[in-house]
Amino acid sequence: MQNKIKILPHTIANKIAAGEVVNRPESVVKELMENSIDSGATEISLLVKDSGKSIIQVIDNGSGMTEEDAVMCFQRHSTSKISSVEDLECINTLGFRGEALASICSISQVEMKTRTPDEDVGTLIKVEGDEVIQVSKTSCDSGTSVAVKNIFYNTPARRNFLKSDTTEFRHIYDTFVKLAISNPDISFAFYNNDEKLFDLKRTTLIKRLSELFNANFSESLVKIESGNNLISLNGYIARPNFTKKSKADQYFYLNNRFITSKSLNFAVYSGYDDLIEKGNYPSFFIFINLDPRKVDVNVHPSKLEVKFEDESAMFGFIKNSVRTALRNANIVFDIGFSPSEEQPDKSSGLMHKELTNKSFSFSQPKKDIFGSRPFEKKESTANILSYSEITNELFSSKEPEQPAEEKKNLFEHKISESEEFNLWQFQVKYIMCQTETGLMIIDQHAAHERVLYEKAVLMLDSQASFSQQLLIPIVLYLSKIDYHIAEGIREELKSLGFNFRLLKEDKIELTGLPSDVKIGDENKIFQELIDQFKEYELKLKLEKRDNLAKSFACRSAIKSGDKLQRQEMLGLIDSLFACKMPYVCPHGRPTVIRITTEELDKRFSRT
Repeated sequence: MQNKIKILPHTIANKIAAGEVVNRPESVVKELMENSIDSGATEISLLVKDSGKSIIQVIDNGSGMTEEDAVMCFQRHSTSKISSVEDLECINTLGFRGEALASICSISQVEMKTRTPDEDVGTLIKVEGDEVIQVSKTSCDSGTSVAVKNIFYNTPARRNFLKSDTTEFRHIYDTFVKLAISNPDISFAFYNNDEKLFDLKRTTLIKRLSELFNANFSESLVKIESGNNLISLNGYIARPNFTKKSKADQYFYLNNRFITSKSLNFAVYSGYDDLIEKGNYPSFFIFINLDPRKVDVNVHPSKLEVKFEDESAMFGFIKNSVRTALRNANIVFDIGFSPSEEQPDKSSGLMHKELTNKSFSFSQPKKDIFGSRPFEKKESTANILSYSEITNELFSSKEPEQPAEEKKNLFEHKISESEEFNLWQFQVKYIMCQTETGLMIIDQHAAHERVLYEKAVLMLDSQASFSQQLLIPIVLYLSKIDYHIAEGIREELKSLGFNFRLLKEDKIELTGLPSDVKIGDENKIFQELIDQFKEYELKLKLEKRDNLAKSFACRSAIKSGDKLQRQEMLGLIDSLFACKMPYVCPHGRPTVIRITTEELDKRFSRT
């Protein structure tokens, strides 16, 4: 009987193993840049073309390699980082498994040039699909240059699973930023299709953050620093009034290695206590230094997940550190009152706004939830729109100055045009409405999302541009990737009503906003839209316009906690039931729950 079990050839084994280490161009960028950092480099350049599908090249001025080491480094499990089992317990380098280069060369064409400072000439090595095809001497600078070409050229099925150029570039960009943040003492350059995106010089952490995000970013941060004999922590966390609606810009580093941990993220949120609203997320850049023997980083080839010896102690340490940092930042709040109320309402009239400990001011008058403009001249009680005004605003025709065509009300509340009926807001998140057959419960955020989504789709399809112009243009400072995204979807944003000009140094000048946007913090509104667009782009396979429509609806819709007047609730109800699909939000969550009188009677044994 013939034996069935056999040892796979190393070429096949390496291609299989490469799936754990290299799943997209970003994986190559991560491994090569980490090798450069481990080599002691003080200058690192990253060059990519076609989002890494054509070429990825990393050049450093690190220690370099001899010819023997250069040939050996492409063998599986070859490494200079560890040499014994004991070394696994005290890993201080980013790489150590000896799998990266072997995995990379098994699915691509690799060219390496390297030279040590003691050598006069360097070594050139070319590898294709795990086979070394050339080893020779060459003239090159001290350090190492690795060029990876045609990734997955010999595994076309894997290449077909790559996402769009925009998505793959986003992953590369994020990895570059993670490594640039954790190494401010290293100079970094980043070229995309021959365009220089970054030229970062050696600097401090706070200056590096301002360079990577925007010039005013440091103003939103609070210094965090604590420690003892076993553990130390330092970095920056966002002030409570600079939180976001997405989990963007959250960075944890353990012994200078970027890690992900839901437990540690929750520890940060817990440290804010009630300073931030539910659904808001703080940015943070936290560096933890811990004895390597107290943590296991060898959980997965990606080295993103770690296991702590005492998870609960780590949770408490981070939570207390965040609390202490916020307390030491002298954060105070002012209290403003809605001008439409003669007496302050304890349940809804208070609006918190963070201030420094040097000054106090009153909040801006509260605007109606459908976005009345601060430059519109109205009486103090006119922040409550009439029923017809809301309907007209939500269903504007192509000529906004003309009255909108009256929409048929599909909701069953109108027994007659003049008759009043029970309508109220519950927990400042649900609209409760008595109907002829029972009770209707509407999720105000989900309902408004559906209304705005369908309106956004129509505007994008028609390429109409209805925008309320700002009297004074507003300059917004964006990160390079956000500027790049805004530039790429500029025409679609214009169709939604966002009018802006692209300025130099990653700035835009906002000149107009959609009529549905709630005015108050234009910078935050625009940034949240971009953040949501990025999040959907990475997680969901959405067509660009559908992504933008969903992002706009999500970030512009009424939120839980927004108090609505009766007229506003009526307008939202009628607008919802004029939609093509009124019963679910764009993400599939229900907008409406019906409870019939018959069902209530059954519950109370009245039948």
